[in-house]
Amino acid sequence: MLNFNSQFNIDTSVCYGDKSLSHRALIIASIASGTSTIRNVSLCDDVFATINCLRTLGADIHVDGTTATVNPIKMANDNVLLNCQNSGTTARLLAGVVAGLGITAAFVGDDSLLSRPMKRVTEPLAKLGAKFTFASGTLFTVHPAKLTGTTITAQVNSAQVKSAVLLAGLFADGATRYVEPIPTRPHTENMLAHCGIDTTNCTVTKSTPKPLDVTIPNDISSASFLMSLGLLTGKSLVLPNVVISSGRDGFLTVAKRAGAQIFTESPRIVAGELVADIRIEQSTLAEFFATPTDVVNAIDEVPILATLALATKGTHCFEGVSELAHKECNRIDAIIDMAQVCGQTATFDGNNLAIVSNGKLPTQPHFHVFGDHRMAMCGAVMSLASGGGRVDGFPVEVSFPIFLQAVGVCPKKFCVLGSNVTKSMSPMLHMSLAKNANVCCSYDAVNAPADATDNDLLQILSQYDGANITLPFKNRVATLLGATTPSVNTVGKNITPTSTDGYGVEMALVANGIDIVNKPLWIVGAGGGAEATICHLKGKCQMQVINRTASKAQALTQKYSLSTDIYEPFGILTFVPECKFEQNLPLPSSCQFVFVAAYNGASGLIEKAKQRGIKVVDGLQMLYHQGAKTFSLWTNTPIQNDYQNFQSFLKQNN
Repeated sequence: MLNFNSQFNIDTSVCYGDKSLSHRALIIASIASGTSTIRNVSLCDDVFATINCLRTLGADIHVDGTTATVNPIKMANDNVLLNCQNSGTTARLLAGVVAGLGITAAFVGDDSLLSRPMKRVTEPLAKLGAKFTFASGTLFTVHPAKLTGTTITAQVNSAQVKSAVLLAGLFADGATRYVEPIPTRPHTENMLAHCGIDTTNCTVTKSTPKPLDVTIPNDISSASFLMSLGLLTGKSLVLPNVVISSGRDGFLTVAKRAGAQIFTESPRIVAGELVADIRIEQSTLAEFFATPTDVVNAIDEVPILATLALATKGTHCFEGVSELAHKECNRIDAIIDMAQVCGQTATFDGNNLAIVSNGKLPTQPHFHVFGDHRMAMCGAVMSLASGGGRVDGFPVEVSFPIFLQAVGVCPKKFCVLGSNVTKSMSPMLHMSLAKNANVCCSYDAVNAPADATDNDLLQILSQYDGANITLPFKNRVATLLGATTPSVNTVGKNITPTSTDGYGVEMALVANGIDIVNKPLWIVGAGGGAEATICHLKGKCQMQVINRTASKAQALTQKYSLSTDIYEPFGILTFVPECKFEQNLPLPSSCQFVFVAAYNGASGLIEKAKQRGIKVVDGLQMLYHQGAKTFSLWTNTPIQNDYQNFQSFLKQNN
């Protein structure tokens, strides 16, 4: 989860090679007649999926910075597994290449990719003679087959399908022609032509591309997020060296039609692609309208165009957007959800997307991105334009890993580290604290196996500015970092490893009007949380440790010189989960409160306290106060004591 404030500074000098062209350059170079050099390659996860698959097939690819040197496949490896990760481009384009190589290759990917339609590419390739089988857990498997050229008419508007057919056509006998009712981006045709392949009339014959020596221009899809942020915040920008070829200019067409002052300057041709510097000026936007052709030419940019529409007064229409349902997530549903978060309305009639907006920006929105990189960047743009907001995930490595650098945002990175923190409330807590303190930061829940090595733990911690440590790592991390306390829950750069658990317990009690100074208490449990609380409260009150394992209780008693004869405790602090031992604990008549560290957990002591009508303090309040202390240490901001606001935040975001 990432919290944005109003601070950003778009850096137009950042280079971000075009993702579509990077895929195609690497693939074509891998079947070319010699060594290729490709500069300004996109370093996103999708492109690395293509690189790794090509290496598996037998290409020798060396990446130095953003330059790739490619020695082509001499003899393709057979019976290989190609992991396309999250990249539909990798799977579909390589389906055409592998069909031509005459080998057996099983294509797999992540859960998102496995849910995306693949028969749209296998069926036209089968018309060339390619053979496919399908099995659970795979996208498809390609088998050796003889390919024969033919004419194929598009059934869906997809540049990926067209590219797969043309790439397969390079291995087929005769001519292979692809016919499109609505033309899609011609990147594959342009790059093949740049490599000496005749692609006239979207037709190819059996041939081998010449090697490439090319610098990839910048990505219009990535640039669209920077332009949109500029348009929403009244910035004037010049974005250099951006692809604006036919088939990729849909964002510019639709945005200019809505009144965006966008100008293309110094146009030139690079590797068959039209490239220009894009200048945007402060603009007054009106209603957005996109035809089906516009949508095809802006298929990846429709979400950010919809984001602009949500911030612009009027009724907006995007026609023929059904293909968006088959992206990394159902982007139609994601846009509708984004509209609801912004207090606006979006509807889909099965073909067209309509947005009705009053033009008002939301206040501190919380966007759900459904694991989709483009929806994450849309949420970031709207949050920054609105002066602050949150997105619940930020997987931009898929397409634009340097997005935050490009928009000039440098968030602090925090996390909670444990063996089972998937349902931890710490991310929500720290986003609430970040919102109130106006701090830009991210907060991740990081699961590590209980038997993770010391090096594994240190490697994880090195990636963050601060980390909360929970079970079972509190003691191990304390030892690894040389802490003066035996157990820590808070570590970070420029702070001493510590535990804020005891502070959290005390403040939770104070907030409930409970004064424990000089009072006798039972501490139930002997783990890290119990010991941290003992350390914090020592000298303020009397304590006796009660634990299922008597030797552990005795060890803590001796270590901290605690009492052993408290028979009438003023209160009980329990740090153990509900179990027979906990259920069977007595609740003396002297007891005025019960504190249970496990928030929302079952507890026999809670039930006994409720029957007696005495006060119960749950661990959620401890979590809030110890988190507030931790956040203050990490960010050097005042400690916040606003538990009610945190409760409201939870209700709004759950």
